[in-house]
Amino acid sequence: MTAPFRLYGAELSPYSVKVRSYLRYKGVPFEWLQRTAAKQEEFQKYAKLPLVPVLVDADDDAMQDSTPMIEALEGQFDAPSITPDEPALAYVAALLEDYADEWLNKAMFHYRWSYPDDQDSAAKRIVAMIFEGAEAPEGIEESVRTRMIGRLHHVGSSPEAAPIIEGSFTRVIGLLDALLGGKDYLFGGKPTLADFGLAGQLAQLLSDPTPGAMIRAQAPNLVRWIERMDNPKAGGGFVSLDSVRDAVAALLREEIAGAYLQWMAANANAVANDASGVSVEAAGHTFTQKPQRYAAKAFAELKRKRGAVNDAALTALLGETGCDAFLLGVTDDAALEEPEGDDGDDGEDSED
Repeated sequence: MTAPFRLYGAELSPYSVKVRSYLRYKGVPFEWLQRTAAKQEEFQKYAKLPLVPVLVDADDDAMQDSTPMIEALEGQFDAPSITPDEPALAYVAALLEDYADEWLNKAMFHYRWSYPDDQDSAAKRIVAMIFEGAEAPEGIEESVRTRMIGRLHHVGSSPEAAPIIEGSFTRVIGLLDALLGGKDYLFGGKPTLADFGLAGQLAQLLSDPTPGAMIRAQAPNLVRWIERMDNPKAGGGFVSLDSVRDAVAALLREEIAGAYLQWMAANANAVANDASGVSVEAAGHTFTQKPQRYAAKAFAELKRKRGAVNDAALTALLGETGCDAFLLGVTDDAALEEPEGDDGDDGEDSED
């Protein structure tokens, strides 16, 4: 892709701010364009799906889907690198980025549209963004609220699933706060793919009343890191896996294997078998959702990447934390051969 770029996105889209943060870090010239009513025709010219973000280069070539965007740009703009030299840390970063996209997003959407104060705040911000300060039609905030609440089932949010989603969120903010410690970024003096993916979701959660209050009360390191990730700067090298191994192992064991990979494996199995639903049990509660084909593709890619890394440190880490029990299995790739985005709400997002 050819710079300069135009990035069509939204402040309330975790995937949009994820890519914006990356472009700022790289120092790549780009223009940030909010997806507003006035820019809708321009946006539709480039968007294959009505989802943000959309990245357009100087030759008018467009990309959607934040992870392939960053991977393509990283191959072109390699400094400062976001990939640790240690294969184990590099793979863990990719794993955590996918966790953010496919699992932590459930908490972001759940809190935003399940609690009245959060609903009101988000609806107001969405309307203000769409109409750019102009007078909005009467009743539009209530229309936005109703529409978005009606989409909660797309991420598996329900009263029955709330204890699983909220328990997972409470757990991960504590684990990430411990991993950060006194570091600027998760793995040292430079952000990784994991930093960009997780910060995209957590910046949204911090901006909403209910989860934002929880983060501020329970995870001060996380608050400073989220704010830093809006415009990150390289300040040193990556740490060694040995120096963060205990904190990483706790995160992988308690949250990645314990919640996210359990769901990802069950979802992939449901997609492969053309099931109508997927359910997992956790802490005495049931999480049920329509199978998500995009998430199954993401899981297959994670397994492919895992199989390509022959590293003793990674094998030991993923083995003892239970992750490899999910990541080294066989995937029915033929069952996943459908156009990306066919599930609508489980890939990138558009809150408008």
